[in-house]
Amino acid sequence: MQTRARTTGIRKPSPGHLVIAVSLGIVAHAGAASALEVTRSRIVAAPPAAIWSLIGGFCDIARWHPQVTRCTLSSEDGAPVRALVAAGGLGTLIEIETARDETALSYSYRLVSGPLPTKDYTSTLSVTPIGKGATVTWTARFEAEGMTEAEAVADIAGVYEAGLAGIAKEAAP
Repeated sequence: MQTRARTTGIRKPSPGHLVIAVSLGIVAHAGAASALEVTRSRIVAAPPAAIWSLIGGFCDIARWHPQVTRCTLSSEDGAPVRALVAAGGLGTLIEIETARDETALSYSYRLVSGPLPTKDYTSTLSVTPIGKGATVTWTARFEAEGMTEAEAVADIAGVYEAGLAGIAKEAAP
């Protein structure tokens, strides 16, 4: 049985179905009870290598995301771990890098703890060449926790849009 969220067009899929709300960049996947996906992309008028040099370091997010005031890098069992201090006293997020591909210009990470309205949150940030610039894509998969699916999707989408705007601003020639 499919149910529809009030404002976002998110539907919980029945087994074996994939529901896509393309205009919002949101996908609800079958398999996880309430798995949601938010994808945001932005074309940036800078060479991919220049963009990657801005965003590719796991703690570089403090350089370009307006909602991150500080990033501290550590390690756990050889994997990079970052502690992000969110602006406005919202708290600290702890994230662990789970994959990195320097050739494909991407890395993935998992949220360990923090003030996001999610659980089982994983994300990937990538840079794809397009013409003389690049498309920066940020994708997350998660389940809503502490708020409705629509509110959690809007929250993560807002974080990603602010970050992508920061990347475009910092990468501008």
